[in-house]
Amino acid sequence: MSEEYCSAVNLNYSLQGNSSECFLRVKCLMRCSNFFFVLLTLLVISSLSPAVAQQPPTPAEIRKLIAKSRSNDLKTSDDARQALSKLDAKSIPALISILKKGQPCEQVDAVHVIMDLDPKNPDIVPAMTAVTRGASLRTLFHPQEEMMCRRAAAYVLALSADGIPVLTRLLKEGDLWERQTAIFALDDLTETSNYPDGSIPAMKELIPEIVKATKAKDRVLSEMADEVLDQIARGANTELSSLAKKYIGNP
Repeated sequence: MSEEYCSAVNLNYSLQGNSSECFLRVKCLMRCSNFFFVLLTLLVISSLSPAVAQQPPTPAEIRKLIAKSRSNDLKTSDDARQALSKLDAKSIPALISILKKGQPCEQVDAVHVIMDLDPKNPDIVPAMTAVTRGASLRTLFHPQEEMMCRRAAAYVLALSADGIPVLTRLLKEGDLWERQTAIFALDDLTETSNYPDGSIPAMKELIPEIVKATKAKDRVLSEMADEVLDQIARGANTELSSLAKKYIGNP
């Protein structure tokens, strides 16, 4: 309310009787109240606008980003990857939805984002196990892409103590492709000896299956198993190294 308006009201108060003075006071209060109500409304709207703008993306929006991240256009893929890297914990529910219901390649991309935000999420290992072991109809139409994503899921399993027993089962019970996939994932893990926390007991149970794989008829599987066993024997973890050397015959 302007000073000129209030001054005019005060002047009217001094010139008119009590009834006129009362009327003007009420009128002034009403105008002041309306002014402050409008001002308060504007302040509330302005404070809510950033919150509305910062709503986490939906699963559909994230899936579009994942698709763009696989684009052959470098700028498109780089922009999408940058957007995915900026997702925060608020996006985890949408990411979990993709992890459970998406296509295999979408699931693998989603899990990498989840692992940055919540590496011990209990949904990771079951989902990656399902991707590794389960072919889909897309395999018929996109065999190379689908198989690469299934193999990438096995690499994720090698990054956790709960995932390594799944690789053990693949080596023991899987078909040839699954056994090769498991040994490829273990090759990546044992090359650095950067074993996940709490995974040493699981690795001890895995080593005998690796030894069996060294005698496989499939040349790729047997040669990769030899390499993995040798990497464990030469690795930094003395407990696993000693066990591997016993099987190699090089104590």
